[in-house]
Amino acid sequence: MRSLLSLACLYFSFATIGCSQKITEKDLPAPVKTAFNNKFPGATDIKWEKENTKELEANFKMNNADVSANFGLDGTWVETETTIPSSELPAAVTNAVNTKYPGAVYGRTEKIEKSPAVKYFYEVNITVNG
Repeated sequence: MRSLLSLACLYFSFATIGCSQKITEKDLPAPVKTAFNNKFPGATDIKWEKENTKELEANFKMNNADVSANFGLDGTWVETETTIPSSELPAAVTNAVNTKYPGAVYGRTEKIEKSPAVKYFYEVNITVNG
């Protein structure tokens, strides 16, 4: 019984490490709020959380897509991740995944923008052999 309790406490400790701190809109630094509103004027269902000690993350809907965007505490935009259908992945990405992981089943796919100088990165979650 004692080892089961220890395991439960250990699990709880790890589970809470990954939890982000929720932030209310009234607690947002003014530069972050202004930068977000300027970059994403059509955003809906906005929820804020503390990503780390230097960044805040907004999770929201934009054009019927799930989007997250990170901003520095001074309002500097860091990155945006937009969920996309796997059918919208560039052919080079799809070919690379299919070559390295034949038979992969596509899950969540995201287009990631990190700076105006970089076009895009893509994140592809797949399942291979179950």
